[in-house]
Amino acid sequence: MKSTLLTLFFAFIFISGNSQEVTGPVLKKELAGKYEGELKKGLAHGQGTAIGSEAYTGHFSKGFPDGEGTYTFENGDVYRGGFSKGLFSGKGALTYKKATGDSIVEGFWQGGKYVGKKMIAPYEISNKTGSANPNVTRQGDGNKVELVVMDPFNAYITPSIMAIGEYTQESHYGRNIFSDATFPLTFDIRYSCPNKYRSGIIESTVKIKINTPGSWVITIRN
Repeated sequence: MKSTLLTLFFAFIFISGNSQEVTGPVLKKELAGKYEGELKKGLAHGQGTAIGSEAYTGHFSKGFPDGEGTYTFENGDVYRGGFSKGLFSGKGALTYKKATGDSIVEGFWQGGKYVGKKMIAPYEISNKTGSANPNVTRQGDGNKVELVVMDPFNAYITPSIMAIGEYTQESHYGRNIFSDATFPLTFDIRYSCPNKYRSGIIESTVKIKINTPGSWVITIRN
């Protein structure tokens, strides 16, 4: 019984110590400890250096590494490059420390993940013909694409859509919704609509490829 109580006690101490919220000036828990640098409203903002179990020197925004900087991991690995909200973002180089010699991965990063030697555009538009005028916007995180096609008089058009990828599709009042999507997701869209003078019919096509996850809205006007 006594042994069980001691086990529960130490488990409580461990959980309590690891569940404490980081309140600043640096909000990334691995960097919480010592901070020297610029502040704004009590949070690291501007140039600074933070040292916790890991270390970072560079630009901060609202308590997180954001901008250009150098990040040193606990095991000695070092990343030099861009950050966004505490994650590797943009161009950078990660040096892995090994006993047999350092190994360097250079290129572009997004959301903390390596995407390759070249930066991948969030979306691509190609094969545009006729009167198609597409607008693509990312409205936040997620795994959904909403696609709408409208004629010159703001009436919904029902297009022929060939989508390449994994998704669940449904349609509501002219809105084509692709949810539970995996990316990249490619749309080959074809339709016909009257011209703005109502004097003829225009055949239009457009191909749109969404490369990165998110909650996307595609609006095609004519």
